[in-house]
Amino acid sequence: MALTVDKLTNDERFSGDNVLQFLLYLPLGLVLMAFRIVLALILWIAAIILPNKSAVRQLLSTLACWTFGVYVKVKGNKDPRCSVLVANYVSCLDSLAAAHTLGTISLRKWKVPPFFASTLGIKNAAQFVRKQHFTESPSKPVLLQPEGGPTNGKGLLKFNDWSFPIGNRVQPIAITVERPFTNVTVHRPNDKIDVFPWWDALWFLWTPCSVYTLRALPALDRKDDNDQEFVDRMRQAIADALQVEATPWSLCEVSRARRAPPAARRAPPPAARRVQEVLPRVPLADIVRDLEKTRSVDVTITNFLEGITPYTPIPEPAVEPQPSTSQAPPKYVSPAPTGVFSKSAKERQMSFQEKKAQMIAEARQRYIEKHGLNVASKC
Repeated sequence: MALTVDKLTNDERFSGDNVLQFLLYLPLGLVLMAFRIVLALILWIAAIILPNKSAVRQLLSTLACWTFGVYVKVKGNKDPRCSVLVANYVSCLDSLAAAHTLGTISLRKWKVPPFFASTLGIKNAAQFVRKQHFTESPSKPVLLQPEGGPTNGKGLLKFNDWSFPIGNRVQPIAITVERPFTNVTVHRPNDKIDVFPWWDALWFLWTPCSVYTLRALPALDRKDDNDQEFVDRMRQAIADALQVEATPWSLCEVSRARRAPPAARRAPPPAARRVQEVLPRVPLADIVRDLEKTRSVDVTITNFLEGITPYTPIPEPAVEPQPSTSQAPPKYVSPAPTGVFSKSAKERQMSFQEKKAQMIAEARQRYIEKHGLNVASKC
């Protein structure tokens, strides 16, 4: 089935695993959550008291992984010549997994406490100064996730959110997450991009383990590409590594689809209505299905007309037979106007009827020409 914009997000927390296993784990999950909340308090106190040094940050990063049940696997090697890493966006703790294993700093617009941001390897994008960062920490690359927001991993969004100009050498990172029982991210209509998703983070505390896999792909050089061509190459490399589609949608389009009411989501798209105006006997479900593959009104119309896409025609409505008359008047009349104002009321009334019939005939002809209909004239 073709991927649509509404299939890129999860609306439900439960991932559909065995319900009995979920119920059996539920009491243990609550106990584990209570224990991890205590660990979070220790993490908070340690982040305030301990000095801001690399060894201390690594210790806090390890404690944060224990707190949220994050286990990270790394495939491939980080290129030491790359100061910028570009990755897909999966969850709110992508930055923690990357900071713990790759030593990166992630740029975010989240409004979170400073100690929490530093522990997760987050730096405020508005306060980030590129030259100053690479002068002070040349060994800590920056992790960019230009999708702008998380998806459920079934597709890759457009890369639109760039915090600074792209360099000439970038290393792509493909991120995947696995966990039992629950989905990593759940989207709601009122979610805001600049607010940390605390509810998603709370479920990390309840889940036994969330396994991150970070695949470091070969670094890409700009060569003769402009910015857009370089971005497209990066995005396609990540999509190929994840074996998903590089979709034509941006985060804004996903957010609009998320805020749309269920009735609006089920309504046929405008493109489907345009196809049905031309091919009224083709079922709407077949039109929508073909449009999801072609993404083109003209191609879909051609597919149905040439028999490439099979369908079962909608039966024509039955027409009731009309009683025959010995001399039926013509249905449409196109009389020529005389341009003479008659003196008698009877003649004027006849002239009015002639003009009315002429206007109806002209409107019908315009409709036929506009829609390209082939109507056989009947006597």
